[in-house]
Amino acid sequence: MNLRAPWSTLITLSAWLGCAPDDVGPEPVAGEPFAIGPCIDRGTTAGFATCVESFAPAAAASFGHDALPDIVLGAPQPPDSGGGSLDVASLGCGGSITLGFAVAAPNGPGEDLIVFENAFATGDGSFAEPAAVLVSDDGETWFAFACDAEGDEAQGCAGVTPAQAVSGDLARDPEGSGGDAFDLDEVGLDQIHWLRLTDRTREHYASDMWCQGPAGGFDLDAVARVHDP
Repeated sequence: MNLRAPWSTLITLSAWLGCAPDDVGPEPVAGEPFAIGPCIDRGTTAGFATCVESFAPAAAASFGHDALPDIVLGAPQPPDSGGGSLDVASLGCGGSITLGFAVAAPNGPGEDLIVFENAFATGDGSFAEPAAVLVSDDGETWFAFACDAEGDEAQGCAGVTPAQAVSGDLARDPEGSGGDAFDLDEVGLDQIHWLRLTDRTREHYASDMWCQGPAGGFDLDAVARVHDP
């Protein structure tokens, strides 16, 4: 698959939203979106997302944006003392980001993708700012993993489990990596080139408590593919 076409042209918001069926596509979000592309093989990041194809943060969010796209590409970074990693880009409540893999993430045994946010452990679980995960092989037809953002444990969402191993192949092993892992069997795809995250923090807390300021909502660190083609 040639990832340079038709994705080499920067995407407008209307085109980006129009490519997804109504039942799985993200809702429009506040703020001016921008696109960073095309997707290219960035060498050492081959086991991780290799580009940001589009970004539509909520209006208030700005943390990490000046370091895009590199801040969300490659392996996740070590957690900060007492909390999650600060090497992240914040989406804000309702914000979305679409990342690409220059080398497809295949459907193999067990989990196939790991999404790293800067969740951190608390006394009775973890502090979560969840996001729904959608995936596509062609960038046109999208499939959503079930994300119970309103539930106490936000089952099926990204942004729930703290990172553990953060280097090289260890960060691609769901047995010890931490982060939130996803199995492509759940959406019936043999492989994917695209992954979209849409923040669901507001729904999880039923308030705007964690939506305020530049670092509100889901904070993306990295996305890994577990298996090599």
